[in-house]
Amino acid sequence: NIFEGPGINVARVMQNGRNWEYISGEDPVLGARMAVPLIHGVQQNAMAVAKHYITNNQETQRLAENNVVDETTLMELYGPPFEAAATEGHVASYMCAYNRINGVYACENNHTLNTMLKGRYGFDGFVVSDWGATHSTDLSLTSGLDVEMPKGAFFSVENLQKALAAKVISDADVEERCERILSGWYNIPASRRYPCNGGDCIDKNVSTAAHKALARTLSAASTVLLKNDGGVLPLSAADKSMKIALIGVDATNPYTGGQGSGSVSDFDKVSPAAALAARGFSNLFVEDGVNETAAVAAAAAADVAIVFGSAHAGEGADRANLSLTANIDALVPEVAKTQPRTVVVVTAPGSVLTEWRSAVPAVVTNLLPGEQVGPALMDVLFGDVMPQGKLPVTFPVGENDQGMTEEQYPGVKSEAFVLQANYTEGQIVGYRWYDKHGAVPAFPFGHGLSYGAFAYSGLKVDERTISWRLDHASGLAGACDTPQLYIGYPHAATRAGVPTKVLRYFKKTCTTGADFTYTLTDRDVSNWDAAAKAWKVTRGTYAIYVGASSQDVRLTGEVTI
Repeated sequence: NIFEGPGINVARVMQNGRNWEYISGEDPVLGARMAVPLIHGVQQNAMAVAKHYITNNQETQRLAENNVVDETTLMELYGPPFEAAATEGHVASYMCAYNRINGVYACENNHTLNTMLKGRYGFDGFVVSDWGATHSTDLSLTSGLDVEMPKGAFFSVENLQKALAAKVISDADVEERCERILSGWYNIPASRRYPCNGGDCIDKNVSTAAHKALARTLSAASTVLLKNDGGVLPLSAADKSMKIALIGVDATNPYTGGQGSGSVSDFDKVSPAAALAARGFSNLFVEDGVNETAAVAAAAAADVAIVFGSAHAGEGADRANLSLTANIDALVPEVAKTQPRTVVVVTAPGSVLTEWRSAVPAVVTNLLPGEQVGPALMDVLFGDVMPQGKLPVTFPVGENDQGMTEEQYPGVKSEAFVLQANYTEGQIVGYRWYDKHGAVPAFPFGHGLSYGAFAYSGLKVDERTISWRLDHASGLAGACDTPQLYIGYPHAATRAGVPTKVLRYFKKTCTTGADFTYTLTDRDVSNWDAAAKAWKVTRGTYAIYVGASSQDVRLTGEVTI
């Protein structure tokens, strides 16, 4: 009756081996808005566990590393998704992480567990440790940990009785833990409290045709069209004689998800090649790409070439680089030289390099698409489903666009710690770094095209209420867009640590026209006052940005608070 998710850490570094698990992407508002409905859905059936609390932003030396982060950055950038999980999602549980925060392990950190989580956020459920992340008995318990996993090395009956006898914990401390644990259990539907009749569900295959259909729908809707010069896509579904070259291992054995405790079995995965065959296309030239000459020849003989590439990631290690696996990065330009209608499909666990992007007319990413990868991808490539996904992370130009120093990532050995990562960049990470430095990424945060374009117009600012309109301007009917509202704080242009703009609202539309309205809340225009330990409204004139991505700004205005 436990679902160990959602993972909601905000991405700090692109190489993090577990970014693929975290639905916050690069932004705390994105994380909050994604986390709440997911938790509500999960808790119709099981207790959700928001994780990994907090600053679990790298896998390198995750069991020992210490993150040094100021309280304002903690509250404004890394905290909001976790806060929303409690205040709006009413999540049953949180999982504390392996790492240290400011010198103290996450699972015995009084400030992050008691002061922030159970205090400021008002969380009334239970905190469970990551597997083996408990390091003490009384200190962990009094600092806010409620459940030790996977077994009671520190929270054993014997150790708790000793702590009670020594009066370092009280009966009230133990009672509170019991109440917190039971409250989560009682808050799920009674019919869901004993799944599998109280037995082990781990090996049960509960897949249904409806679930598979939903997986296909979600995968297609999450696919992001990054580039489509000359309208190469969508392909013609009617032309069954079309000769299609499928190049890359992922054409027949696709990568569908990351490795580790968050991995999902894909025993029934359907490859792109199989999905094309099921659509009635028989002129398929399939090459794994290992033999470059054969791959280029197949592309030249085809009417269109689809090159598949993937980058892999998993728990326990950060990514060595942001490149695609095998020889795909080198192969794409060679294929494009002989086939002007080349489409590249990128499967990735987060940010990835696309140094070949100018050589091809069309690029699609399905991020981590799941077992219905083939049918879902073909739904998009043939236009049965409109591309409508937006990038939750930036796709960079180089390996370290941000110029992270070793002291920042992965950290350096200090007198007290095996590895210490210093968050001296504050909140200037992800798209905020590109904005602050006037830098242009390969593909920006929030970017995603459709088979049609929208015109943005009519920006109005009435006190704190901001409104505008979108109208379908060109391309296929049914195209989609997700306009995004960003604000720029009054001192953004003069203070190095203040982001140029930050996301506050987004909403998708697939209609011919739509009106959008959003009213800024006090929290939207507040900053954390570390001295007062409170949110305070920041007065002044704010810039308003409305656009199709963090860098594709269509409308601008101002509002004075």
